[in-house]
Amino acid sequence: MTTLPLWQTRFWVPAAAVDAFLEVLDAASVSAFEDPVRPERWGLALIQHGEPDLAALRARLAPLLEAWDTTLELELTPVPATDWLADVAKNFPPQWIGRFWIHGSHVTEPPPPGSVPILLDAGQAFGSGEHDSTRGCLLAIDTLARRPKRVLDLGCGAGTLAIAAAKTFRARVVAADNDPIAVAVARENVERNGVAARVRCRISDGYSAVRGAGPYDLILANILADPLCAMARSTARNLAPGGTVVLSGLLDRQAERVVAAHRSWGLRLRDQIGDGPWVTLVMVKRR
Repeated sequence: MTTLPLWQTRFWVPAAAVDAFLEVLDAASVSAFEDPVRPERWGLALIQHGEPDLAALRARLAPLLEAWDTTLELELTPVPATDWLADVAKNFPPQWIGRFWIHGSHVTEPPPPGSVPILLDAGQAFGSGEHDSTRGCLLAIDTLARRPKRVLDLGCGAGTLAIAAAKTFRARVVAADNDPIAVAVARENVERNGVAARVRCRISDGYSAVRGAGPYDLILANILADPLCAMARSTARNLAPGGTVVLSGLLDRQAERVVAAHRSWGLRLRDQIGDGPWVTLVMVKRR
């Protein structure tokens, strides 16, 4: 599998506008940080494979720039693969998230007793546990008392949640994403973690290619607020009676809207996990 070079696009926005910009950007591949010299502004950095389309990014952000009366000065820099991998080894130490012990292949120490180890390295798909939305989903999985038999990881990215579910519940899992690169990376990670016999990786636009394996006892959907709302009806239909859905990739101020969209199709909120500005929702379907 050919790895495209990594690029970083960075720009500055007013501090009060950070949430608005995060809402329209891909939550899994963007980071926000305060300017230590000018606290009235924050920086946003997007990491992606392949040289970005700056014209498309400007067009996407144009309404926000006008609304906040600000300009867009983009800083585009390539991220050398050698530097990236060295940085991962340095800044991606093993991390505990609930019972899960996530580590890269550069870690030589054995898994701690009682942990559920997940081996993940930097790859072409995001979602390796370092983002708050992925952390929220892992914590949600860690709290589930009912053991599901059929699990769907929708928008699987690197396959982290699918691997966690397969190891925790010994369930049949479908890992699906509309990005072929993500599916390829997820399949590789599934094999490296020894759960290929229980996890199938599929390219799917929403539920289009995964309905046949349902209904699911557990759906993990770490996506974004708007597509989660748009798919609420399909989520309810593909969730088994009494089943649980974990919804993430949304900001705390978007939670009420996402809950309402799913409540209208018979789901109720059971738990809400906050982590910084991000929130993870756990909802269940009536029996």
